Amino acid sequence: MDEDTISATTVLEESERLLHKTREFSGRVARFGNKLSSEMEILSDDANQLYKEVERAFAHQEQIKIGLESRDSAPSEEMRKTQDSAVALESALSIFNGYGPGGDLRKYVSKFSKRPLLLDWFHGPSTQVAVHRKDQSTKLKEEYRTFRSNCAVIMFVFAAVLQLGVSRSEKMRLQNEQLTMLPVVMAGVQLFLCWLLFFYTATAMRESVLKVNGSRIRPWWIQHHYWSMATCVLMLSLPIDSPAVVRACRQFLWWAMLQGVVMILQNRYQRGRMYTRIALGKSSATDVIGGESSGSFGQLHVLYPVLFWMQILQFYIGIGMFWSSKWSWQSLEGFLDPEHPDSDLWGSRGVALAGLMMMYMALKNFQNTIATIVGKRKKVSRHPKKQEKHL
Repeated sequence: MDEDTISATTVLEESERLLHKTREFSGRVARFGNKLSSEMEILSDDANQLYKEVERAFAHQEQIKIGLESRDSAPSEEMRKTQDSAVALESALSIFNGYGPGGDLRKYVSKFSKRPLLLDWFHGPSTQVAVHRKDQSTKLKEEYRTFRSNCAVIMFVFAAVLQLGVSRSEKMRLQNEQLTMLPVVMAGVQLFLCWLLFFYTATAMRESVLKVNGSRIRPWWIQHHYWSMATCVLMLSLPIDSPAVVRACRQFLWWAMLQGVVMILQNRYQRGRMYTRIALGKSSATDVIGGESSGSFGQLHVLYPVLFWMQILQFYIGIGMFWSSKWSWQSLEGFLDPEHPDSDLWGSRGVALAGLMMMYMALKNFQNTIATIVGKRKKVSRHPKKQEKHL
């Protein structure tokens, strides 16, 4: 009985001790959360104020530079000071862009902290996706690169196998053979479209997270994924036995194969180049390739023929899809009454619409690639010699 009393007392004391420690730990967590929230607000206010001061200093420096250039003989000492101030401000801006020990600071600036719409749709506006440690930012980017590299190989192999299957089925059909296997191959095409829908959705979400964490990706490259997702959904809604859909899929698969090759080249080139640029302080850990149809300024010296060729091919395929099926929109049949079973209006109209979407994406891809080149050239021409001592 005495042993039972001692045991019960010991358990009671241990339980009360654990209850006290649990409450104390919960209090520590609450104080840490409050401190973290308070520190984040302070950092955000300081970052916004500091960025405004940097922008104001840039404006003042530009005014002084214009004033000195308008003089016939500006003092060399004043010109030297103006150039030094430009280098110092560019270095300050570079630190904001992620080249300092604190990582990318733009995530704290309200001007850059607007969340992409896709994150709000899938995660809700209150879900936090920003990371505040530089190693976490680097890991985000590395996982993004690995995902793209794996998907590029899958895209090329998947599209190539299906292209062989469609070509073989068409050849057997022309030879009047019965078992062409075309329905099975077209079902595989639909499976490929489902995978593309996953790929574009996942890529858009990953790039949105990277953008929240300071990536300098252009807005169109994320919007491009939205258009690609819509095109996949449209193609999935079309009948697989439609002749117009079969023709369009053959053309689409050629483009998908080329896109897979371009992504492989981009990923292999950028992986080595980005590590070098980060080490030199010319890129931040969250900088990314701007979409499947773009490239950075350095990449374009190597990849721009393939990039532009893919964009031209995409536009050409879009024109072909639209032009071969535009007749279907010249009839009201199928809008207010059922279409004839042999008319192929549903498939042809979907192909024509998908062709218009392909043309639009090709034009926007080309426009943004050119804008990237022009922007990089302007930046290089403005600051041909940036001194490293201010970094």
